[in-house]
Amino acid sequence: MNKLIILSKISEKKSRMKLNVGDVLFESMSQNIGAVTKIFDHPDGKIIKIRWRMEGHLPHDTEHSYKKVLRCVKNGEYELTPKISTNSQVEPNK
Repeated sequence: MNKLIILSKISEKKSRMKLNVGDVLFESMSQNIGAVTKIFDHPDGKIIKIRWRMEGHLPHDTEHSYKKVLRCVKNGEYELTPKISTNSQVEPNK
C-alpha cells in the first residue's frame, strides 16, 4: 500500500509542468511559433501573454489563461520548448 502511494506521488511530481517567461510554443495546425512574454496574476487566475510569429506575417500578441495553455501543452495541441537558462552553461575544457 505504501509503495503505491509513493509511486503516485512520484508520478504527480513528474506530471507537474510549469510555464515560464521565455518558453517557446509551437502550434502545429497553424504553424505558429509563440514566445511566452509575460505571466501575471488576475482575479480569475494567472494570465499568460504569448507573442505569436508566423512566416510572412506580423507578430501578434494574445492573452490566455495559464490553465488553458498548460492543458493545450499536455494534450499535444502545443509543443513546449522550455527556455534554456544561461546559468547552467558548461565551459569547454582548455
